[in-house]
Amino acid sequence: VAGGFEAPIFGARVVGQVTTLALEGEAGPLASLLRAVASDRAGGWYVSTKEGSLLHVSAAGRIRTVATCEDCRNIALSPDGSVLFLADWGNHKIRRVEVATGAVSTVAGSGIRGSADGVGGAAEFDSPYGVAISPDGGALFVTHFHTHKRRRVAVAPPAVTTPAGGGTMGSADGV
Repeated sequence: VAGGFEAPIFGARVVGQVTTLALEGEAGPLASLLRAVASDRAGGWYVSTKEGSLLHVSAAGRIRTVATCEDCRNIALSPDGSVLFLADWGNHKIRRVEVATGAVSTVAGSGIRGSADGVGGAAEFDSPYGVAISPDGGALFVTHFHTHKRRRVAVAPPAVTTPAGGGTMGSADGV
């Protein structure tokens, strides 16, 4: 769970123990810059910051920069831990980061605000905010800030569909 402003980062472990990670940067606590966190299987954390950094914090507290992303709002780690997926709010895209190399590529999104389904760059997003990954790593689930839709992105090939949301605000049940 990421705490805002000057709050620390807390990590809930499988055994229910809660750990506080001290994230001190050169300009003060990194916790004040957080956008999102995702845990890895080795007890470490991936952290996206408001300043555009994607960091890895090891279980021992060592911090390294993995990649940069201008305006990434949320992150999801693949089940095998080799890839991070990012919701790139400002560029209206879903990004992929290879953990080992830091290479960043676009999974889906043309960069134009919209909500069109399609494959890869033919799909459109409008300020994607949340991203989650299926347990098998085959699909991403993306929320938009403005379109009131929930999108499904098949990882390979990167086909985008809209399984929920009609594009207007509301609270009706149904498919």
